[in-house]
Amino acid sequence: MLRLPYFLDYYRNLGISRFFAIDNGSKDGSGKFLLDQPDCHVFFTEGSYAKSRAGVHWLNSLLDVYGTSQWILLADVDELFVFPGCENTDLQRFCSWQDQFGYEAVYAVLLDMYSSLPIREVGYRQGEDFRATCPYHDSNYLVVRRYGFPKAFPPFEHIGGPRLRLCFEDQNTAAIWPRLKVKLARRALSVTGLSRLKPPPVAATQAYKVPLVKWRSGNAFVNSHRLNEVKLSPVTGALLHFKYFQDFGRRIEDALAHGEHYAGSAEYRRYGELLAANPNLSLANAESARYSSTRGLVDCGLIRSDSGWASVT
Repeated sequence: MLRLPYFLDYYRNLGISRFFAIDNGSKDGSGKFLLDQPDCHVFFTEGSYAKSRAGVHWLNSLLDVYGTSQWILLADVDELFVFPGCENTDLQRFCSWQDQFGYEAVYAVLLDMYSSLPIREVGYRQGEDFRATCPYHDSNYLVVRRYGFPKAFPPFEHIGGPRLRLCFEDQNTAAIWPRLKVKLARRALSVTGLSRLKPPPVAATQAYKVPLVKWRSGNAFVNSHRLNEVKLSPVTGALLHFKYFQDFGRRIEDALAHGEHYAGSAEYRRYGELLAANPNLSLANAESARYSSTRGLVDCGLIRSDSGWASVT
């Protein structure tokens, strides 16, 4: 509920006309708030988020019923989608340009945003622009090739950000083996059934998503970050991710109490350890950059434009 008013205003201004929300047993009034919005369609479940594969089963079902042949944007309530030149145009024009060239989806770096203050001193006020409270992000992400059989989709990904440097330091590298060995170990334990006896190593959370998709029959998200192979646009965007507001401590407590998040909430457990060791933990460091515009993200290589799209905007 802390984020919903600005989240809706932001996307309305970007050109979104209909919202489909899944209320997973909320207790903070957000369900009622959404039901009172004329452009929101609310679906309710008290089912297990973890057993639905982090909501993927719910999402795919809704998208097949309501999203087919439509451009859909998948965003969590703490995520703002930006694309090159979005300050001067709207999402519908961006999607129309994709249609013109037959592109079916847009890749986005998941860009964690934070304050220069310690996390516990962040004071976001409901309804304000998220970027005014948490205007900073890491600037030194790496883009690396992804490997898979028969091939990986998307074929590349971003490595970096505060989550990797704090929670998965050994995997915060462009080198293949430190990241690959964790995935191979997880696969081996799963195939042999030994994962029931020995906890598998935790692979780092992915610093990208494919949030904007022209939904077709047969599409399916395999997790909340990626879906089956589609034709990617040469233009990429960013999901500005605002996890680190003043409610972060409560979010950690909730994640650990319910264990519904990835790998039994391993990432939140690590955050809990860091905050217990240093209650004044701040995410800012020497590589932090202040967000100014999508032009700035293009200039520092975090997102990519295209001469054709640039000529339109």
